[in-house]
Amino acid sequence: MEIKSFAKINLTLDSLYKREDGYHEIDSIMTKINLYDTIYIEKNDTSDIKITTNIKELETDQNNLVYKAHKILKDRFDIGGVDIHIKKNIPIAAGLAGGSSNAAYTMIALNKIFNLNLDKKEMMKLSKPIGADVPFFFCKNAARARGIGEKLEEFENKLKLNILLVNDLTPISSVFVYKRLKDYGHIDNETIVKKLQNNDSSAISMFENVMEDVVYENFKHLKLIKEELEKSAKKVLLSGSGASIFAIYNSKDEVKRAMEKLNYPFMYEVSI
Repeated sequence: MEIKSFAKINLTLDSLYKREDGYHEIDSIMTKINLYDTIYIEKNDTSDIKITTNIKELETDQNNLVYKAHKILKDRFDIGGVDIHIKKNIPIAAGLAGGSSNAAYTMIALNKIFNLNLDKKEMMKLSKPIGADVPFFFCKNAARARGIGEKLEEFENKLKLNILLVNDLTPISSVFVYKRLKDYGHIDNETIVKKLQNNDSSAISMFENVMEDVVYENFKHLKLIKEELEKSAKKVLLSGSGASIFAIYNSKDEVKRAMEKLNYPFMYEVSI
């Protein structure tokens, strides 16, 4: 089986407070984008999983979230082994949840391959131990995420966005950013969701990410990228804990013109 594994961006990301368990209570609006990895899955004659990939930076052992997705289903349903090849296009440690996406879409594929007949809610529940972002990828498109990201309210985003996604391949640990976070609780996500549902472009000016101050203070070169993009875009925002930055433009033509002027290791035209 061949399956597309889509990335996500955070249109907003708020941290409400630090919980007793050490995690942060978040309130975020997330949406899938048309940037994806391709995952190839084939049954093998063993009970084990073998993972290969096109990039050397990606771990292929038990630390890979795809491995964990297979193990959860193997332990519960005694499924067989598979060979999985992940063709990566989504940058690693980039605030785009590529690993979480890979885990979720692998679980979707394994559910079909082994005829487990799990519904979406069952797969979301099973995927929670893998990572906080994983359940989101069972959603159709957009969702408001709360808790540590596992409490999801799906909604239909009717606002189409033309986006230039930029990443200079700086890896950033979300743990590093969360430990230094001091800005809490002030994004009106309820109003933003309503605006997105009503195709109201005034939502764009309300997009915000409380992690930006920490990231730009510690990775000053990323702030320079943001400032460069702000010269032509109507809104520029960090996705997740970075280092991916996305810029919203009025049209696809504006995105293309911006790409012609800029020079970063990773640039991708995204539509939502």
